[in-house]
Amino acid sequence: MDRHKIWRIERVGIAILILGAIFGALYFLRLALIPVFIALFLAYVLDPVVNRLEGKRIHRQGAIFILAFATIILLGLAVVFLLYEGQKEVVSLYRNMPRYLAKIQEEYGPLVRKYMGVAIPRSFDEIFTQMKAQLGKVDPGGLKPMTNLISELTTRTITLLGWVFSLALTPVFLFYFLRDWDELKSKLAGYVPLAYRDYLIEKARQTDEVLSGFIRGQMTVCLILGVLYSLGLRLIDVNLAIVIGMLSGAAYIVPYLGTVVGVVAACAVSLLQYGLDWHFFAVWLVFGVVQALEGSIITPKVVGEKVGLSPVVVIIALLVAGNLLGFLGVLIAVPAAAVLNVFVKDGLGRYKKSAFFLEQPERFGEFAPPAPDRETDEMVAESKE
Repeated sequence: MDRHKIWRIERVGIAILILGAIFGALYFLRLALIPVFIALFLAYVLDPVVNRLEGKRIHRQGAIFILAFATIILLGLAVVFLLYEGQKEVVSLYRNMPRYLAKIQEEYGPLVRKYMGVAIPRSFDEIFTQMKAQLGKVDPGGLKPMTNLISELTTRTITLLGWVFSLALTPVFLFYFLRDWDELKSKLAGYVPLAYRDYLIEKARQTDEVLSGFIRGQMTVCLILGVLYSLGLRLIDVNLAIVIGMLSGAAYIVPYLGTVVGVVAACAVSLLQYGLDWHFFAVWLVFGVVQALEGSIITPKVVGEKVGLSPVVVIIALLVAGNLLGFLGVLIAVPAAAVLNVFVKDGLGRYKKSAFFLEQPERFGEFAPPAPDRETDEMVAESKE
């Protein structure tokens, strides 16, 4: 084996070792690295805005502070509006709950008692009374799994509080990432071997095109869908319209998840509020119309044709990465899918240009397809005439 082939094998081995070390570090440090990756994600999304402010002759640090101030104001107004509207809708739902329960009792109570042998409670007091009665029948020995569950939940809650505390560092990381973003990119490029630098920089540019198109486009789509869902549900007078609509829009960051969440929640509220009448079917109509607008107008106009990540690829990437690395996996799933998408396309392009793909079938001997029989073809043509 010549030295060139040995060197190529060694390079592949080194690359595999480096990738394995990176994945191992991500796995063991997955909780500690969550604030860092959240800050990286936000820096990636906000860097173009900072660059535009810099283009107006504003110092980069000043541009970051202006962006931070504007973001805090906008988010504060949005949170206040959502809390105000959500509070009104939740209070309205709570006040009308006895009437809803009475209506359900009147319409469905006999059927439930007949086929399930269970009485639908008429009020909250009746719900609590039935719960206390059921708890009184529970065997104390059977509560051990529940005790273990409570202990596990306590441990996880403490871990969650520590994780939430670490999230307080996210703005600090975000500031430094935004301030040094261009320098970070140039330093990373400086560590790439010269023989591969132009190739990897081109692939990084393609990855950025795919990833930015998906993330910024999908976030804009989520906001538009949240507004449309909320307006549609408010138009048919379904309780919690804004809460359900905005949550459905936010959940659409995972393609189609928001639609499923919104339909289930809105249908449940509609059944509770009105029973099985036209409102239930109007909910389906609202989500169907908005989904049709999303597929035919919103996504093509906002995202365009440059995104190479299909919804199926995004969902699979989120499932696999989330299962392996938890929440950190969810954060890096889409960027990893974008990188793989670029390199897989490049590999397929090289494969289609390879001698193996372009080899003539005669070289494969008995595996070659039979040569066309010209006489038979001519006879078939004449018979057709």
